[in-house]
Amino acid sequence: MTQQRWDAIFVGAGITSLACAALLVKRDPSARLLLIDKHIAVGGYASTFSRPRLEATFDCSLHKLSGMDEEGNLLRILRSLGLEAALGLVRPADYFCARRAEQTLVLPNDAAGVQALLTARFPHQEAGIAAFFEHVLTHGRNGYYQFQMQDGSFEPDMAQLRHAHRHLKSRTVYEGLAELVDDPFLVELLAAPGIYVGGYPEDLGYLYYLHVVYATLCRGNAYVTGSSQHLSNLLAQQVIDAGGQVLLGTAVEQVLTDGGGHVTGVRTRRGVFHADQVYINASPHYAAGNLFGEDVALEDTVSRLAALKPARSTTTVYLVTDVDPSTLGLPHTESMLFADDPSAAFSARRTAMQAGAGEAASEHAYWQCSPMEVTNYRALDARGGNVLCLNVLDSAAHWPQRRTPAYREKKARAAATLVERLVRHAPALCGHMLHTEVATPHTYARFTNNTEGSGYGAMVGTSLKGHTFHNGFPVRGVHFLSAWVAGPSYEAAFGYAEMTARQWTRVAARA
Repeated sequence: MTQQRWDAIFVGAGITSLACAALLVKRDPSARLLLIDKHIAVGGYASTFSRPRLEATFDCSLHKLSGMDEEGNLLRILRSLGLEAALGLVRPADYFCARRAEQTLVLPNDAAGVQALLTARFPHQEAGIAAFFEHVLTHGRNGYYQFQMQDGSFEPDMAQLRHAHRHLKSRTVYEGLAELVDDPFLVELLAAPGIYVGGYPEDLGYLYYLHVVYATLCRGNAYVTGSSQHLSNLLAQQVIDAGGQVLLGTAVEQVLTDGGGHVTGVRTRRGVFHADQVYINASPHYAAGNLFGEDVALEDTVSRLAALKPARSTTTVYLVTDVDPSTLGLPHTESMLFADDPSAAFSARRTAMQAGAGEAASEHAYWQCSPMEVTNYRALDARGGNVLCLNVLDSAAHWPQRRTPAYREKKARAAATLVERLVRHAPALCGHMLHTEVATPHTYARFTNNTEGSGYGAMVGTSLKGHTFHNGFPVRGVHFLSAWVAGPSYEAAFGYAEMTARQWTRVAARA
C-alpha cells in the first residue's frame, strides 16, 4: 500500500460496499477509499467461479435485477454511474415459467399480464387475485419508494400507510395470501418470488413482500451479461480509477478505536490501515463477535442482534450439459418447479422446523416439497457455457460439519434429489449431463462469514425490531452496509448505498 491513511475503509468488498464506494467517489472524486476482502475476487455473493475444463462459469448469486424500467431505482443509479451500456442487460420475455406435474404456466413480465393469466387459470379465485395485485400496486409501490420517502422526493398517501400499518404489517405472506385465495397451488405460486429474498411464505412479512413483487414485476427486471461478477468488477474499477485501492485475499482482524469511542482504522496481517470512517459489509453478528476489541462495550448491540434473524440459506446445484439446455426442454431463462401436492409444502416445512426434527424431514421439506428455482445461464450468456443453476431455500441446521463423510454423503444426496426433480420436468436432460457441483449453507458461510450461511442478510419478517441494531453504535465512525441493513436484492443494496454515500458526502462537506 502506498498510502496507509484513507478517508474511508470498507471491510468486505461485497456488492453494497462496491456500490457505495463507486457512488461516493462519483460525488467526491477526491475521496481516498480502501476496500479490503478476504476473498480473491470482489463482489461477495455477486461473483463467479469457473471450471475451465468444462468451459463453464458458475454464478454465485441469482442475478435477476429489479427496478430496471424507466421508473426503476436501480436503472437510475446504474445510469448515474455510466454503467448501463457496459452491462449488456438481457431483458427476459417472461417473469418465470411455473411447472407442476404436467402443468406449465409461463408468466408474462408485467403485472397486468400475470393477473390476467392467473385469473384465467384460477377463475374461482378472481376476487382474491385482484385484491392481491391491488395490494402490490398500492402498498408494494409505497414500500418500493421508501428511500424517496426519506429524502422527500416521494409523497405517499398517508391513508394507505395507516391502513398497511394496522392491517398488513403483522401478517406473514402465507397469512396474507390465505385471506385472499384458498387454492394451495395458487398460494405457492404467488409466494414463489420470495426465493429472491430468502424466505418462504411463512417467514416473510406480507407488507415487505408486496414491495418485492412490485420491484421485480412492476418496475422491470433484467440480467447482466457476463454474470454478476462483471457488475462487481465494473464498480471496483470505478473506485480504482478514482485513486482508491482494493486489497483482496486479506481478512480484517480487528476494527481499531482510540479508546474514546471513535474508530481509527483496521488491522490486517498486511498491516494497519487508518481511517476515521469504517464501513462494515459483513454479518453484524460476525462483526460484533470477531472484529472489535474488549474495550468496546457491545452488550447492547449484541442484545439487539438477538432479534435480527438470518434469512434462509440456499442449497445450489450447478449443472453442466453437453448441449444448449434450451434444446433439452428448458427454453426459459428462469423456471420455478413446484411439488405435485403444494398443500404439503407448508406442512412439511412446519414439521422440519420443530425441535428434534431429523435431517430426513428437512430434506423432504426443503429439497422435495418447496419451490425450486432453475436459471438457464446459457440463455443469458453463451460464453459462460451450458450451465443450469438449481436453487432451493434451505437451513444450515440439518447439515453436518464440513469435511466429514456425512457431509459428503449429504451433498451427493442433495445433488441427486434436485437433479431428479428437474429431470421429471425436462426428461430430455438424461444422457446430456456432464457435471454437477453443490454449494451448501456451509459453503456460503465459509466464504462470506454470513451467519448460518444466509445468502440474503436478515430475514424481513413481521417484526423489524432487530433491524435497528446499529442505532447508537458505541463506536463513532463505524457504519454497517450489506443486506443485513439494506435488505435483500441488488436494488436494495444500491438504494442503501446511494443513501449512505449522500450522508457521507454531507458529513465530509461540514468537516
